[in-house]
Amino acid sequence: MTTAPGSGSRDDPLDLRRAPLAALRGIDLRSPTRDLWADEQASWDRFVASWAGLDDAAWRLPGAAPSDAGGPDWSLLDHVAHVAHWQELAIDYVARAEATGEWPSDEDYDGGDFDRYNERSREPWSTFAPAEVRDRLAAGHDRLRSAARRLPLEVIRGDDGWGWVYMTLHGHQLDHLGVLEPWADRLRERQAQNDPFVADPRPSTGDDRADSDAFWAAEASVMAIWDQLVRPVPLERWVAAELTPGWTLRDHVAHVADWFEEGATAIEEQAAMGAWRDGPAEGFDAWNERQLDARRELGPGDVVDRFEATYRRLSDATRSMPAATLRSPDGWSWAYECLHGHVRSHLAMVGPWCARVGWPAPDEV
Repeated sequence: MTTAPGSGSRDDPLDLRRAPLAALRGIDLRSPTRDLWADEQASWDRFVASWAGLDDAAWRLPGAAPSDAGGPDWSLLDHVAHVAHWQELAIDYVARAEATGEWPSDEDYDGGDFDRYNERSREPWSTFAPAEVRDRLAAGHDRLRSAARRLPLEVIRGDDGWGWVYMTLHGHQLDHLGVLEPWADRLRERQAQNDPFVADPRPSTGDDRADSDAFWAAEASVMAIWDQLVRPVPLERWVAAELTPGWTLRDHVAHVADWFEEGATAIEEQAAMGAWRDGPAEGFDAWNERQLDARRELGPGDVVDRFEATYRRLSDATRSMPAATLRSPDGWSWAYECLHGHVRSHLAMVGPWCARVGWPAPDEV
């Protein structure tokens, strides 16, 4: 059997992970010639890579898209939570369909007014932390995929089941990518330029313990994203490609470690002498390039070791700072910017590449 050009057949492959979304809309993913589960895996990979490198503040920023039911604009968190919510609904109705052969009706959801139902369903999800939404999304995806794989393919592709299974797996993801990919790209551009997405990232409740807890919670969140994206990249890939002009992953990590070291030194000097050092006299760009040139003889493993050592040194120095010193303009600049403000900036630059490094090559799909 042959399929029409543009359908993504084996004779005319179209990479769901990389092809323009407009091209994917022309594929008949319901066709028996398609590998349903390969398509689903590809769309899932693309979906979770769409927000790679964005910190939690970016997730809550409204403006990704207007509400179809007249509510406030949706954020990245709202979109991903919406997909996670429907996955959890689908786990139940797929199990019921497997047992009884009965599928839901549109009437089950606000009488078929899905816009109104989806708007109502933003709560309580909008109150969840981004990490919780991501965790529930991943867990729900695994459970739904397992449940759906128990159904015969002819049942999934049938008139009764297709919309209810496909739309909560790859169809839903592909639909939302039309909003999420361009929105995430804009957010990454801002984050790379150190936009904190809030008026002032300094915790300022007046309670020293609460402010310290908030500071370290934000730091832990950023470093968790770093650990999820950067650490899994095989060391042999760290110098395989330029992620930004002239800079490989090794270069980015070495550069971040340089500023860990500079921040720690500045904080330690201020504690000992009572004065803050100035920034590099030659300018930041020249200093960065000179420092990086001095690190380029280091292999990726050595860069990782140095990153760990300088991170611990800066963390320890920051924890030793009195609360008033940390809140001061100089103290905040050295501690926050070097410890996790700078990390989140580079996550925006390297995150998408790191998320995609394990994808099959285009000629393997």
